[in-house]
Amino acid sequence: MSHQPLQLLQQWQQLPTQQWVLGWVYHTQGSAYRKAGALMLFSDCGKQLGLLSGGCLESDLQRRAMQVLASGKPQQVVYDSQDEDDVTYQLGIGCGGVVSVQLAPLTTANQQLALPALMAALQDGHHCYLRLRLGDNPQAELTVLSQPCDSTKAQLDCRGDWLTIPVSPPPQLAIFGAGVDALPLYHIATQLGWLVTLVDPRPSHGRPDQFVKPHRLVKARPADIAEASWLHQIDAVVIMHHQIELDAEAAALWAVRPPRYGALLGPSHRRDQVLQQAGVTTAPWLAGPAGLSLGGELPESVALSIIAECHAKLFGGNGQSLSAVLNE
Repeated sequence: MSHQPLQLLQQWQQLPTQQWVLGWVYHTQGSAYRKAGALMLFSDCGKQLGLLSGGCLESDLQRRAMQVLASGKPQQVVYDSQDEDDVTYQLGIGCGGVVSVQLAPLTTANQQLALPALMAALQDGHHCYLRLRLGDNPQAELTVLSQPCDSTKAQLDCRGDWLTIPVSPPPQLAIFGAGVDALPLYHIATQLGWLVTLVDPRPSHGRPDQFVKPHRLVKARPADIAEASWLHQIDAVVIMHHQIELDAEAAALWAVRPPRYGALLGPSHRRDQVLQQAGVTTAPWLAGPAGLSLGGELPESVALSIIAECHAKLFGGNGQSLSAVLNE
């Protein structure tokens, strides 16, 4: 199950007969699995959507959510894994941090804390700011943007009354070339909750029995979709037809509207050949060879290296080892 906000909200909307509590992390100190702005939904039937920790706090949060539903009153709870009297310490979790969580019932009176409007905006590809009021009278305000949020971090206001959470739609990845080696790339991206578009004109490629329910399947040459309305929604592109002519068409298509990340399978000399045939003199947006140097040569390893590089580019990572273990 993906933990992308859009997928969580879509699952929530499919269970309208259940009563729900929204939980959100509004402050952390020290080590914490999830940071401020993390969202989770708890139902009266025990259904949980999302995570506010690594799975260690959710049972206690479910119990508290049932108290919220029974009383109709919101709760705030602070988990301190350094406090010997705290449940997190007694469970031996040992993260060493403090996590503050607000729980609030979703009701018609509070307009379900703007979650239906947020889902609709995300489905339309909009970025949003969701403002949630803390305390005994939770409220929500939604701001829909025409461009990505300025920050990816949630912020408490100066009084500590409102938490502003930037919420973005899932990244959209377009894979040009839907052969068998595109399958692991497709599966990893969909597991992350990304929306995947497959583009391939060949009848033997992109078969529904292999690529199950992609976000979009386009049976056309790259040159024939230059006016497609969905092109501006794409965040990342991987070109892997294994055919110079089709790869060149795809490179030419994206050269006039470079994505945030672009990749071309194959060595650097093949990249030069593709760009020359495409009539593209320079393409700083196009990684070729594609991916991070992870080792391994199987399709699954190649896909992992490409998705890792793409993820780092889209989310501001640098692809370095967090522990520096690779430097030893």
